[in-house]
Amino acid sequence: MRKSFNLREIKKSDWKILLEWRNDKITSQSSFNSDLVSLSEHKEYINNAINNPNRAIFILEYNDIPVGTIREDRLRKDELELSYTISPIYRGKKIGQIMMSIYLIERKGSFMCEIKEENISSIKMIEKLGFKLFNTEKRVNFYKLNKS
Repeated sequence: MRKSFNLREIKKSDWKILLEWRNDKITSQSSFNSDLVSLSEHKEYINNAINNPNRAIFILEYNDIPVGTIREDRLRKDELELSYTISPIYRGKKIGQIMMSIYLIERKGSFMCEIKEENISSIKMIEKLGFKLFNTEKRVNFYKLNKS
């Protein structure tokens, strides 16, 4: 069986799958804003993200099926904050680790993630990739990976 992965930037037409993932119960619980997002709010968010030079959102496709997303927000020249979500039906299959590995392959700089203390699977995943805990505040862990 062929197994191919493709990490690509999002398009406006990806709004539906991204909204489904965003409003998933587990995704909402892991997010810092757990409110459900409306269709109009989400479409505006996608449009703003696509046009924001300091933000990029990528979708990971596995055999042409969207399975996860990763967002980068540029904080400074070589410093990015990352956030990610895995499709509910692909959780527990190491997709997050694969997606983050593909994202990081040829990138340099400082990468940060903020993860709620109770999100154990996400913590294990980024620690396996070399992210180091540098702060904990209000039950949120702050991780950093420096690549040169």
